[in-house]
Amino acid sequence: MKFGLMAQMQAPKPWPEGVDMDHRIHWQTFEQALRAEAVGFDTFWLTEHHFYEEIGHSSAPEVFLAALSQRTTRIRLGHAVVVLPCNHPVRVAERAATLDIMSDGRLEFGTGRGASLYHIEAFHVSADQSREVWDEALRVICQLFVLDWFPGHKGKYFDVPARKLVPKPLQKPHPPLWVAGTNAGTFELAARTGQGILGFTAMPIEELLPAIAGYRREQAEADPGHFYGVVPNFQVAAFATAFCATNDRRGREIGGAATRWYLGDNDAPLNKLRFGPQFDRARFGRGSQYDDDKLVDTAMAVIGDPDTCSRIVERWQRAGVDQLLLMINAGVTSHERILEAIELFGEKVLPRFQERPHQAEVGASAGRAGSTPLR
Repeated sequence: MKFGLMAQMQAPKPWPEGVDMDHRIHWQTFEQALRAEAVGFDTFWLTEHHFYEEIGHSSAPEVFLAALSQRTTRIRLGHAVVVLPCNHPVRVAERAATLDIMSDGRLEFGTGRGASLYHIEAFHVSADQSREVWDEALRVICQLFVLDWFPGHKGKYFDVPARKLVPKPLQKPHPPLWVAGTNAGTFELAARTGQGILGFTAMPIEELLPAIAGYRREQAEADPGHFYGVVPNFQVAAFATAFCATNDRRGREIGGAATRWYLGDNDAPLNKLRFGPQFDRARFGRGSQYDDDKLVDTAMAVIGDPDTCSRIVERWQRAGVDQLLLMINAGVTSHERILEAIELFGEKVLPRFQERPHQAEVGASAGRAGSTPLR
C-alpha cells in the first residue's frame, strides 16, 4: 500500500504576536513535505481552498508544488484537488503540464467541484451548477491533454476555440487522474471514467466499505476509453487524520485533539460556512462524539504508537485501499511534533506495508532539506 502526506495549511488562532502566519505556515508545510520524502512517503498532497482563514491557507497549490518539485526527486506531487469551478480549464491544463515537466513527471492530477459554496460562489458558480461545471471543464482538460490538436469546445459554461495545448505534460498522454469524493455516487462515477478516487470522507471505516465496493464493481465494468481516451487510474485513496508517538496514550491524545479540531470542534468563525447553516458547535456530532479511543476503534484516525497505527493501517489495507492519505498537520499540533510524527511513521509504520526507498534517494533528499533555512 502507498502512503500520502496531505496538507491544507491549517493555522488555528490565536496567532503569535508579530508573526506573519501565512509566511510561517507555508514554510513549515514545505519542511514537512521535505521530511515526508526523506522518510519514505510516496506522495505529498496539497488542497486548494479559498478565503478559509485558519482552516486552509493553501489557495495556490500548483505554485507550492512547483517550488517543492525543485527540492525533491522521488516523492510524487498531488493536487488534492484543483477546484475546477474556480479555474478556467485551459489555464488548469497549462499549469498542470508545466508542473509535470518541472517535476520530471511526478504530478498526480486531482480535480473536484469544491468543498464549500463559500469557495465557488466568489467565482460566480452556484452549488447547483458546480457538478456540471466540473464535468465540462474536465472534458476540455482531458481533450487538451490527449489530442494533438484540440478541436474546440462550445458548451454551457466554456467556449474555447481550436488550439494546441502548449506545453504538453511529460507523462503521456497525461498525469494520473483523480477526483475528490465524499459519497458513494462519486466513487462509482470515478471508476466509470477511469479516475482514481480521493475519498475525503472522514468517516468510520465500516461506513466507507460500500463505497469502496461500488468503485470496484464499476471498475470491473468500466470502459474509460470513451472519456476522451484517458488512461485509467483505478485506485482508491482514503483520508485519515494521523499522529504517531512512542507512547500510545500520548499519540491518541494529540491525534485525537487534532482530529476533533479538523472535524469542526473549534472556534473558527468560518465553520458555519464550511459546514453549512446547520452547524452548531454545541450540537456538532462529528467532532465531539468521537473520543480518542473511539477514533481508533472506528479507524477514523491513525493515532497512537507505531503498533496501534499499524493495526489501523492494516484495517484500511484489508478494506481494499491503495493509498492512505494521512493528515498529520491538523489542528493545533505543533510543527515540531508534526515532524516527529512524520519521522516515526517513516521509521516504524510505513516499512511494514511498503518497500523502503533506496538509501541513496533518502540521503539525497535529506541533504536538500538542510540546504536552505526553513522557518
